[in-house]
Amino acid sequence: MRLGLYILASIALMSLIGAYTYHINSNDFAYNLGGIDIVMPIALWVILPMVILMVASLLHMMFYGAKNFFRFKKWEKDSDTLNNALYWSVLNEPKPYRYNLEKMRESASILKVSNIKLNGTVDGISDKLQSALNIITEIDKGECVDFREKKLAHLLSSSNPLVIKNQINCLYKDKKFVEEVLDNKDKYHKSVFEKALKIFAKTQDFPKAKKYSKIFTRENFIRLINRVNRNNNLGLTTTLLDEFIQDLHSELKCSDFLLIANITKKQLSPDDNLNLFRKYQAEYTKAETAYLYLLFEYEMIDKAGEYLDEHDADEFMRFRALYDLKKTHTKYKIKDLINIKHICNDS
Repeated sequence: MRLGLYILASIALMSLIGAYTYHINSNDFAYNLGGIDIVMPIALWVILPMVILMVASLLHMMFYGAKNFFRFKKWEKDSDTLNNALYWSVLNEPKPYRYNLEKMRESASILKVSNIKLNGTVDGISDKLQSALNIITEIDKGECVDFREKKLAHLLSSSNPLVIKNQINCLYKDKKFVEEVLDNKDKYHKSVFEKALKIFAKTQDFPKAKKYSKIFTRENFIRLINRVNRNNNLGLTTTLLDEFIQDLHSELKCSDFLLIANITKKQLSPDDNLNLFRKYQAEYTKAETAYLYLLFEYEMIDKAGEYLDEHDADEFMRFRALYDLKKTHTKYKIKDLINIKHICNDS
């Protein structure tokens, strides 16, 4: 019952009883309290306990009303806190929150270490949670979400799965962002950098790639050089090739040098290609097989024999067998007898 209505009803009841009592007996009644005579009409004496009861009831209701009010305020505040905790857990960025109510604290505290993954759509949720769901939906569709516009750029960590997925989306949407990631490698998650480098290697040429030769990986260098063909050399020059090989020589395998030799033989003259790999074999052990391969490819059998004589008898066994065969059957080509894919033993 509302306090105003209770007070009004109580006063009306006391008025009726007082008036009826006064109508029956309008005399006064005296009561001695501590030596003091209190004289009042009998009607007032009758309604006095009702007044006391009403005041006591009012005090009781006000006390518990205030108690419930503050409890409700705590619940309301915890509800807002829970909404915030759910928002950040949905965005895979759980944050610690304090709850006022024990029951809420017992269960909701788990959200500070939880990421929420949704398997469908949800209706009837708060605008804040809906905004988080909208962000996830856009990212899942492959869209590039501007977190600065959402005022989340500095609130989501670089290791957040949503941030990583969104940045990868942005790599496919914005070519400039690819170079932004390469220019600021340490600001982005490793998987974002690797994806950016892969996209760059699949789309750019050697002059542009020169800027990033220090951060190129073997896999992406091979991916880049594999795109070189007779119609498009991607701006490849021996100077640029030298720069990449100097930076990556510790990662390159025997088979990689063979691949490079096969590509450069379509771009360079035999003399230039041999001079290039003569230099490489002197600097990098894993390039020796590629140099020997080119000697046989260019039918320089005598030079190949001299090169074999310079090495131990248990080295380059396949080439030694080929050399012996070529000495008596000159018509055979290296590709007739040796599969280039099996020349190297990279393991």
